Amino acid sequence: MSDWNRQHSTAIFISFLNNLKEMLFTVIAVVIFGQSSQAGGIGYYTVFFSIILILSLASGVIKWLTFKYRLVDNELQIKQGLIFRKNRYIRKERIQSIDINAKVIQRMFQLVELRIETAGGGLEPEFRIVALKRSEAEIIKEELLLNTKDIVLQDEAENQQLVNVDNAEMNKGETENKPDFSWDLSNNRLIIAAITSSGIGIAVTFVAAIMTQLQQLIPEAIYENVLGWIIHSSILYIFFWILAILLIGWIITFISTLLKYGKFRIIKEGNDIQISRGILEQRQLTLSANKITTVRLVQNIFRQPFGYVSVYVESAGGGRKEEDLSTILIPICKKDEVNVLLNDLLPQFVVKRSYESLPKQSIRRYIIKLTFPFIVIAILSSLFAPFGWIAWIFPVIAAGFGFWQYVDAGIGKDEHVIMMKTRAISLQEAIVPKYRIQALNTSQSMLQKMDDLYTIRVSIITSVIGKTFMVRHISRLQMEEILLWFSYEKDTREK
Repeated sequence: MSDWNRQHSTAIFISFLNNLKEMLFTVIAVVIFGQSSQAGGIGYYTVFFSIILILSLASGVIKWLTFKYRLVDNELQIKQGLIFRKNRYIRKERIQSIDINAKVIQRMFQLVELRIETAGGGLEPEFRIVALKRSEAEIIKEELLLNTKDIVLQDEAENQQLVNVDNAEMNKGETENKPDFSWDLSNNRLIIAAITSSGIGIAVTFVAAIMTQLQQLIPEAIYENVLGWIIHSSILYIFFWILAILLIGWIITFISTLLKYGKFRIIKEGNDIQISRGILEQRQLTLSANKITTVRLVQNIFRQPFGYVSVYVESAGGGRKEEDLSTILIPICKKDEVNVLLNDLLPQFVVKRSYESLPKQSIRRYIIKLTFPFIVIAILSSLFAPFGWIAWIFPVIAAGFGFWQYVDAGIGKDEHVIMMKTRAISLQEAIVPKYRIQALNTSQSMLQKMDDLYTIRVSIITSVIGKTFMVRHISRLQMEEILLWFSYEKDTREK
């Protein structure tokens, strides 16, 4: 592929539809939250949005004409732009992962989207082709991942050794041999994941915004006849709306989770981990096991009582924004199954997870931090609002949740790995190999000095912004042990 290539011409239409989709959300927002007639009427907005659509279509044509790419030796070259021309060069060895997606729009035209992530690529992929035939995408993927003569078997921080691999033998072995490991998400587990998904909070917020505008969206007669009797009883009215919002939000989350993680499969071949998932939007992602820096175990409050957990990985190329710049490795499994699955996928992260609890002096730190804002709100509500005394239930709930955070927090280590367990709302365990740590530091605030407590932070490489894990309010002894564990002086003394 040494000649310059353009993406499929359907990219123009895809760009146009994406702009149209964004405009539809704008129109809905205007209808729900504003009165368009006050700003010029329907005719004004029709002309305004039509001009935007024409400009969007013209922009799509220009982008398609000026965007070109090619593969030359060990480098992917891109040039784009009409007025401001940009030339970009991506070396093969910098590529962390290649993601092949097939959204609804692409599937209409039997096309796929190709995304390439590189080390330090930031929040967005380094390179993206939105309209490409699957066969062409697979060729590019094979060129970038399989046909490199020098394959890095260990990260530079661990091992600088390079091993030459014969391309013909590699391709032959991949076609003849079965995958080293394969795992599918069962339908039962998929349903459990959908029922216990933590995305209900976002859905509830959206539904609540819509529900507040129902009076403007439905005829007044229907609104008064159906809901009028509820309004006369304020407690029943509030309970009805809360229940309706939660139910609708849960249904939206349930369906979106089924569509997102349906047909989930993991295949491992050598150092490559291939993840495919999605019903409407089909995603295919390839990760290098040697470039994964951290494994995270996440339990939301719905899954924890049943012992279910989700497993995420951090890699040098970053991840998706909707997954907090991480990549989900296992959507849901039993907690006691994690090491069994990691033994086949990422054996270097198989550890006995044991944590040392935080000192008792830190209990009040966790409780006060959450409780204080609600105490202020409760005082103001009691003074100025009818039935404001009800607000005092929130400091009690906050205090209980703060104590829960203290109980769940902990820190552990073995010779090669540090483990950090914390709770914001969901319970999170981070497993970080020692050689993957970019920086480890401790700090002590003025309030922490009163109880001789510290905060420890561990930073790793993910995207250009990196990622930091922390545990607050550890003891001096715990802090000193972690610093000694990480220090090179310890290694020198042992030698």
